[in-house]
Amino acid sequence: MRRWVLSKKDKKQLVKRLTELYPRFDASSIGNVEIAVEDDIKLYIVDSIPAFIDLDGMLIPHLKLLLRHGYREWLPYIVVDQGAVRPISRGADLMRPGIQEIPTEFKENSIVVITEPSRQLPLAVHQSFYSSQEIAIMEKGRVTKKLHNLGDRFWKFAETL
Repeated sequence: MRRWVLSKKDKKQLVKRLTELYPRFDASSIGNVEIAVEDDIKLYIVDSIPAFIDLDGMLIPHLKLLLRHGYREWLPYIVVDQGAVRPISRGADLMRPGIQEIPTEFKENSIVVITEPSRQLPLAVHQSFYSSQEIAIMEKGRVTKKLHNLGDRFWKFAETL
C-alpha cells in the first residue's frame, strides 16, 4: 500500500470535482486530504476518515464517511424493507419489491445511499438505473446496482488504514 498527502493544487482540484458531483456537499470544510492506493483501489482520506473511493473516474462516498458525518443533507437515499437488509449488506443490487420508501428525488444514474428501515443507517452506495419518479411507479425489476457495501473490498481496505 502507498499513502501520501495531496498537494494544495491536487486538493483544490478534488474539492472542485466534489462540488461538481455533489453540489450540496460542504467541500469547504475539507482539511487534510491523503490518498491511499493498493492494487486497483484508490481511496481519498479526509481528516483521517476514509471519505471517497475513486472508482473508474467516479468519486463514490465511502460508508465510513456516511456513518460518521451523515448523508441526508447532500445525497439522495432509498429506505429498504427489513427483508432486503441482509442481501443489500452482502452486496446485492436493489430490486423494486425491496423498497419501502423513496424520501428524496433523484435522476437516472445518480449515486444513492441504501438505508435500513429502523434507524436509516447506510448499508450500501448504489447507482440508480432510473429516476426516483420512474422507480416509484415500477412494480418489479432491478432498480440500482451496487458500487460499495458493508464488508466489501473498499470497506476492508479502509479497516487497514
